[in-house]
Amino acid sequence: MNQQSGSVVDSQAPEKRADKHVSLQTVERLSAYRRVLEELDRDGVDYVHSHRLAALVGVTPAQLRRDLSSFGSFGNISRGYNVYQMGRTIGRIMGTDATQAVALFGVGDLGRALLSYRGFEERGFHIAATFDVDSEKVGRVFAGRRCYGLDALETVLAEFDVHMVVLASRPEGLQALVDRIAAAGVRAFLNFVPKRITTPADCFVENTDISAKLEKLSFLVRSAIGT
Repeated sequence: MNQQSGSVVDSQAPEKRADKHVSLQTVERLSAYRRVLEELDRDGVDYVHSHRLAALVGVTPAQLRRDLSSFGSFGNISRGYNVYQMGRTIGRIMGTDATQAVALFGVGDLGRALLSYRGFEERGFHIAATFDVDSEKVGRVFAGRRCYGLDALETVLAEFDVHMVVLASRPEGLQALVDRIAAAGVRAFLNFVPKRITTPADCFVENTDISAKLEKLSFLVRSAIGT
C-alpha cells in the first residue's frame, strides 16, 4: 500500500472501538476470515470454533484471537462463533457492509473480464462506471456499465461518489491519469497495470501483477521438482 506507516485505524467494532492502530497484516487476515465464513455459511454451517476457523485460514488459534480481540467479543467460547453474524460484523469493520461505487479505467480484455466478475458485488463493491481512451468504446455499454471518455472523468467520479478505482488500462500515460484521478478526490487504487505509480501521501495503492504471480509459481514448481 502507498502509505508507509504499516497500520490503519480501525472502524466501528462489534462491542467496542479499538483504541490502537491495526496492522495491515491483520486487515488482510480479517478479509480471509470473512471469505472462509462466507463459504461456511453457504455450506449451511451455523457455528465454528476458533481452532477450526484458524485452520481453514491457515493461522494459529492464538493469532486468530489476537486479531479479533482488537474489535471486541465475537462469540461464545463453548459454542463457537456465529458464522453469519461474524461475517457481517467483519464486513462492518472493513467498511463493506454498504455497497461502494468503484470506477474501472480500461475496457480491454482484462477490463471486460473484471466487469463480469461477480465477486466484487458479493463483497460490497459495484463498478458503477468505466473509462477508456478508445473512441469506439466511449458511449457504449459493457456489462451494464456505460463507458465514458476521460473528458468526463471529474464529472462522472463526482456523480457516482467514487473514492476507489480499478486500473486496467495501458501503461502509457498511466501516471498522468493517476494524478488526475487523485486530484478528483479518489483515495484508493487497485492497479492491474504492470507499471509502478506514485500517489499523494493520503492515498492507498494495491498492485496486482498477474504475470509476476505466475513467475513466482513457476519458480516454486521448478524448485520443487529440482530442474
